[in-house]
Amino acid sequence: MSVPWQTVRLFQRTLMGWVIGFILSAYVGVDSLNVMGLSPRYVPPGPLKYITHGLAMLPDGVGDLAVLALVPILLFLCVRDLVRSPRWWTALLIWLLYVNLMDRAWLAGSGGQQLIGNLLFWNIPLALGQERMATLRSSAFWIARLQLLLAYVATAAHKITGTYWLAGTAMGIAASDPAFGPRWMAEHPTLAMYTTWAVLLFQLTFPLAVWFRRPRYVWMMIGVIFHLGTALWMDIPEMGCAFIVAYTIWVEPLDVDRYAVLRWLGSRPDGRSGVSR
Repeated sequence: MSVPWQTVRLFQRTLMGWVIGFILSAYVGVDSLNVMGLSPRYVPPGPLKYITHGLAMLPDGVGDLAVLALVPILLFLCVRDLVRSPRWWTALLIWLLYVNLMDRAWLAGSGGQQLIGNLLFWNIPLALGQERMATLRSSAFWIARLQLLLAYVATAAHKITGTYWLAGTAMGIAASDPAFGPRWMAEHPTLAMYTTWAVLLFQLTFPLAVWFRRPRYVWMMIGVIFHLGTALWMDIPEMGCAFIVAYTIWVEPLDVDRYAVLRWLGSRPDGRSGVSR
């Protein structure tokens, strides 16, 4: 099965854009560095667990400087893959560096960062150019697509096993928290109730609607509005934008070619939008 390279290139460029934006927002400035917690007390298991622990054991400040040295390398590789066709080794390095930095800031992380980490991993086989790897690339393409659906299924399953979402009070409770909002929603319990059920219904039905072309784009547009709302009101822009990035791998090649911006993002460096290389 051939991989639609217009869609893959659109996905790769938005993925690199997310990483660049996140790294710049998280690691530029001393205050941001303190928030990200470059010397955490807990580091989860991962491919660079021992390197991460080793850096944490260095004298105060030395480990943080060692980690900061990785940041410009990661940014360079992301910019490189943004403007040029990714190679498997650049995709591998980007994933390794990102996972190490994410592990260092695990306590300040979010589900959006973990979603991007998974997508970066599956981007490695997507960057393979050899035709003999067609089966591997095709498998990675569909696994990357399913990452989004699994995220929604897991989130919805967790919500329906609780009380507040089924009762319609979850959004009202979140809105009343000064750390989230919007505050005005807490003053309208009926609106908060219907909004709660609407969000739950959206997350339950998205994994089904996405398999049909027309409903897919309707649900994706609703999702963009929802995730931008969480980015603005709940102050988790990296999570909202991570899900929007994951949407791009579900865009059909013909739709990539239909719109100028998507056509540019889905084009090869030579300006063509061919599906193979």
